[in-house]
Amino acid sequence: MRTKRWNAMLSLVLVGILILLAGCQPVGNVDVGKAMAGSLTVKSSEGKQTVTLELTPDPAVTMSPEGKRAFDLFSKVKIDITEMKMQDQLHASLKGAFEYQKGRVPFELVMSDMNYTLKVEGAKKPIVIRNSATAMSGTAELSKEVQEQLQQLSKKAVEAMPSLTSFFTRNFPNPGKITAAEVNETVNGESLTLQKVHAEVYGNELLGLVKGFLTNVLADDQGLKDFIGVLYDLYVPILKEVTKEAGKSDLNSMNDPLTPYLNNKALAVEFIHTFVKTHLEQMLKDFDASVDAMGPEAKAWLNDNQSLKMDLYVDKDYVTRKSNTEIGFTLPQGKGDGLKSVKITSAYEVWNVNKPVQTATIDTAGGVIEMNGADGRMTAGKFVASLDPNSQLYKLLKDDLGVTKKNISMIVGESKEYSYGTLPYNDNGTIMVPARFVVEELDADVKWDEATKQVKVTDPLNGATLVLTIGSDEATVNGKAVKLEKPAVLVEGVTYVPVRVVSEGLGAKVGWEQETQTVKITRD
Repeated sequence: MRTKRWNAMLSLVLVGILILLAGCQPVGNVDVGKAMAGSLTVKSSEGKQTVTLELTPDPAVTMSPEGKRAFDLFSKVKIDITEMKMQDQLHASLKGAFEYQKGRVPFELVMSDMNYTLKVEGAKKPIVIRNSATAMSGTAELSKEVQEQLQQLSKKAVEAMPSLTSFFTRNFPNPGKITAAEVNETVNGESLTLQKVHAEVYGNELLGLVKGFLTNVLADDQGLKDFIGVLYDLYVPILKEVTKEAGKSDLNSMNDPLTPYLNNKALAVEFIHTFVKTHLEQMLKDFDASVDAMGPEAKAWLNDNQSLKMDLYVDKDYVTRKSNTEIGFTLPQGKGDGLKSVKITSAYEVWNVNKPVQTATIDTAGGVIEMNGADGRMTAGKFVASLDPNSQLYKLLKDDLGVTKKNISMIVGESKEYSYGTLPYNDNGTIMVPARFVVEELDADVKWDEATKQVKVTDPLNGATLVLTIGSDEATVNGKAVKLEKPAVLVEGVTYVPVRVVSEGLGAKVGWEQETQTVKITRD
């Protein structure tokens, strides 16, 4: 729980940082907004980057055992990318390593048309993550036309990014401390004349910057309309195809109100613009009162203990060739569950900008591990089973993070009539559980053989196999016959089996809480 809260805090801060990075007004001879947008227009490049996360404990708070264990593992984490290659905006590759307190995990990553292939030390085969429309869950039910529009969306979004970003870069005000100066700096061994932009943003400035941004957006009438227009061009083609499909069904009446807006861009943009502008006006009207109404816990975050410091080195084409960034924030005293402060640093440089670059490749001839392919769901157990047990990645996931640990609780129903489905029931002292539910919760696979009336279970993590036959009080566990307390039964399409045979056969332990009538299945 504490680890999740730390992650949530980090996410909120990073979202704020991204907004701040979206743009600033010109400083000296440098148009910072152009510099921010310029990096998004880069078609090809090579580079490297190192990102480090450092956590500091709060000496006034005693961490829970779980929190201390997480802190000891990840008090200092580094992602060191030694090679970045971008062939174009849809083809790129990385080589680097993830480092934490117990070790180092090298990796390679290749992106091709929004599909990702990851080669990580310890994995027996490359890992493939498919983000194309045809690979995403549920797209088999979509028409060919809708799938084609979804496939085009990612490409169009990349092309539209500079236009979308310019809206923010034009309207975001400068922080209190920002300077620019010409410097000589080395990038990949080459000495370059660059414009150095130094900026510092503190928590006590955030509300003023947000209010300034909203005020500027409200005044930028045409810019807001153009921004909405770009989004319209991105998403309306998909909506048209979807509504066309819906028009073939009983949902047609639901689409009628949308039709005028889908077929008339000017009408849609004007409607959305009026809606957004009205709400912005009300937001600004209530802004100061909302700030005054903030509780002390929220205001405790808005001080100079929270900061962003960055140096951007920009070339004559407004491309950021090098950057050093430091994000730091301190949690309010006693509110960090043992965590006092967080610091994130990044060092980045890029070269061969808009020159011919060839991405690296990963050999997949020997097969791959599909994370979201047609072979079924990828679970933590399946993934860990695909790793070398002696690898650092295996140790990180299984031993350090415990991703294969299981803790399943099921309250036993008082009556069979209301228990069938995912609830267990008590059959004269024998707890009967739904086989598929328990097996899949333990990250194993289950198959039903209609011809033999058998349930076949395989566990990729420990190699265990179970075969249970409906009506038989004997099962096969790892090839050996095992006597069951009760026969497996099929009720309303759900197979129920004694809890111990399926749980213990998959390496789990079974416990019972009499007071709550709860069966507990745990696995380390």
